[in-house]
Amino acid sequence: MEDAVTEHPRLQLPPAVMKVVLGRQLARLREDADATQDDAAEVLGCTQKKISHIEGGSGISLLELNALLDRYSADDGDRSYARALQAESDNRRKKGAFSTRFPEHLRLLVDMEPSCNRYSSYQTLFVPGLLQTEAYMRMNLRAWRPSLTPRQADANTANRLARQGVLDSEDQHFWFIVDEAALRRTADPGVLKEQLLHLVENIVDRPNVEFQVVPFGVGFYMGQGRDYTIFGYDTKPAVDIIYLEHDEGGEYVDNSKRTTRYLTRWDYQRAAANGPEQSRRLLLDLAASL
Repeated sequence: MEDAVTEHPRLQLPPAVMKVVLGRQLARLREDADATQDDAAEVLGCTQKKISHIEGGSGISLLELNALLDRYSADDGDRSYARALQAESDNRRKKGAFSTRFPEHLRLLVDMEPSCNRYSSYQTLFVPGLLQTEAYMRMNLRAWRPSLTPRQADANTANRLARQGVLDSEDQHFWFIVDEAALRRTADPGVLKEQLLHLVENIVDRPNVEFQVVPFGVGFYMGQGRDYTIFGYDTKPAVDIIYLEHDEGGEYVDNSKRTTRYLTRWDYQRAAANGPEQSRRLLLDLAASL
């Protein structure tokens, strides 16, 4: 994907992300050409709803893409970029890729973690997975039902720890906001203390990581109780994809209106949280109390 990764040669965007980028690019080209979705539908002989899906990231065939690029009078640079995105978005995940170690609903999430430019995570009841110690992971796994076998628990833990390698990429920026409730819930005070000290000693001073805690003293605040992660891509055009966690599975949101609401929620929660140094002090105080 030469044109699509010129500015960030380290990136190989997941196909699902490239479909979203391509959809946004087509929407931009259509608007620049003063064309409506109905006009585009007439070119393809389809419904306006299909054009909406294409622009939302459902994908498009090369034949249809070329027809739209002609209708929009796209220049050579935009044509090359759009065709490269289309070609790469049809690629399947490589056999044996790291993400295939995880359940299907988590594979896109795992693919996006090392490929995004900005990673923003809000958590209410758990320390974020990328920041967990092995003991903390295993403590949480013991709450799963049906219970995991020792072999399953070992494999799950090893895979989760391997994901944390993305934090070593200083080309990416990671920002975590955690409710104080996540830093107090435990079945083992010793494990929680180790986890809190890990955050202080190994996380908060990383040059590519920001860590904030929303203390109980804030009271109620906007969006509390709904965990989510924002994956930001500096593509052309820029794209933000939201991952919403559920008890079973998860939901990926790339609709511009819904995405905007989560970006606004993030701004409010960042403002409600303690600053980095106040958050460090809170972590140390909580660890000292255990």
